Amino acid sequence: MTSPTSNKTTATATSKTTTSDNGTADSPPTERWNVKLSHPLERKRRVFSSVSETRARRFIENRYPRGEEAYLESPSGATESYQAERAGPYGEDMDQWQPFDPDKWQPPEEAMPPGESAWADVEG
Repeated sequence: MTSPTSNKTTATATSKTTTSDNGTADSPPTERWNVKLSHPLERKRRVFSSVSETRARRFIENRYPRGEEAYLESPSGATESYQAERAGPYGEDMDQWQPFDPDKWQPPEEAMPPGESAWADVEG
């Protein structure tokens, strides 16, 4: 009696399933990081959206390096802005990402020019 030979090849497939706070192991994430424009005329228009925080931050760093033209909104609603050359009040280095309040922000053309406040020096 001959015993059947079994040619079993055991293949172990490693499947990487990630779970997140907002989805199950096999469902895609539903929460998104949004990049929105700061100017009041743009009415907080979304220009970029991603499930990846890194990609959303990189989008702002590449497209809006000079300041607060756009801000990052987290899935929880927290907002941050980016400035490549952000400096403190005495010129010291600061973290490039800082908390941002889009409702209190004024665009440069609407901000009061220096010297036109009630406390400015006036001739005559």
